[in-house]
Amino acid sequence: MKLSPLSKYIAFQLYQARLALYSFMENKKIEHLHEFRIALRQTRSLIKLFFNDSIPFPVPLKEAIKATNPIREVDVLMSSISSAEYPKLFKQLSKIRKDSVKLLFSTEFAEHIFSLLDEYYDLISQTNPTVIPEILVERVLTHYQHCLTTYQNLREDAKPKALHRLRIGFKDARYGFEFLEISNIHKCKKVIQHCKQLQNDLGAVQDALNQVEWIERLYQSHPSSSLKELLKQQNKALKRLKDTTRPVQYPNGVNKYLSD
Repeated sequence: MKLSPLSKYIAFQLYQARLALYSFMENKKIEHLHEFRIALRQTRSLIKLFFNDSIPFPVPLKEAIKATNPIREVDVLMSSISSAEYPKLFKQLSKIRKDSVKLLFSTEFAEHIFSLLDEYYDLISQTNPTVIPEILVERVLTHYQHCLTTYQNLREDAKPKALHRLRIGFKDARYGFEFLEISNIHKCKKVIQHCKQLQNDLGAVQDALNQVEWIERLYQSHPSSSLKELLKQQNKALKRLKDTTRPVQYPNGVNKYLSD
């Protein structure tokens, strides 16, 4: 049975997730964990856009992504600080990461995830959901326009959680447009870049907040002068981001970014 473009694309993302997880189990590198998470999030976004009611994204896979969040937070923090400036802290974070990876990524955990990926891959292949191109384009555009409207109506004192939800919305739109572009269904390069821009702008606040909260917890259990100074710097950076994140008006809506 020949897979539809959408089924083929989703199946490929699940295959990529499997490869990335296998590589991570072999070498524990940051990039492979990131690739694993991205592949699953792309799958989840496409399912949400097109098939959430018929073949929902498996809850256990959603929980697997969430379980890796603390390790990802450590990776982000380590990549943002200088090992020369914070040698003791960097060493401490390296140990925390190593211990966290060892605790979570047991052979049993990995085999469970591999099994879940294979089962969902088979379900997608056997179900082979097919949607005509016009409907695919319409659904992504409608979602994107909704995100734009929400963004334009943001209050200046919008809470980080509201910004985070909108960031996820633009990320879903971006992954939908990337599928349309790669599958030669619709030219979307400009709107993909626009989604990335807004996604990054909105995500900067939530990412900074996550880092502050994570460093605060770490400081409580491992107090140190270097960690206290880093926490102070991160709080200042978070305040600057909150003060500068403001909605920008795009009066032409979707058409402004679909003129490739």
